[in-house]
Amino acid sequence: MKEPITSDEIEQIDQVWHKLIFSMQRNSEEFWKEKLSGISTIEISILSIMEKRPNVILKEIVEILGIPGSTLTSAIDRLEKRGLLYRVISEKDRRSFCLSLTTEGRLAQEEHKSSERLLWKKILGAYDTSVDRLELIRLLHLLSDHMNQFEEGECKDGE
Repeated sequence: MKEPITSDEIEQIDQVWHKLIFSMQRNSEEFWKEKLSGISTIEISILSIMEKRPNVILKEIVEILGIPGSTLTSAIDRLEKRGLLYRVISEKDRRSFCLSLTTEGRLAQEEHKSSERLLWKKILGAYDTSVDRLELIRLLHLLSDHMNQFEEGECKDGE
């Protein structure tokens, strides 16, 4: 049986969460360089998906990200306007579009991966041992899984 969440725990997570968010915002210029300046999380996710799955169609991106088609279309329009990608007719489903990274888009994705590696090293560098780093990763997986259940309406108050 789970122990109840206390008011003190809520206050402590509130303080540390806001401190972490403020730190991330303050340091964001260090991580998001020239090509990624002003790009949204969804847009970065689209570039990452495109790199990992070169022939992905728009419907699959909607499913992967769990966003409405209209949100995807707006994000793609912004990325296309920035010259990071372009739409092409899908070879696997001629009724659908897939996306292709431009040279500039590939450079932006490389910058993204490099920035993320720097961020992860900075975060993991707060811990002295591999055991501590792996525990952080385990706890973040637990949190992510729980939040995804919460999003899907599977969690009740206090769980």
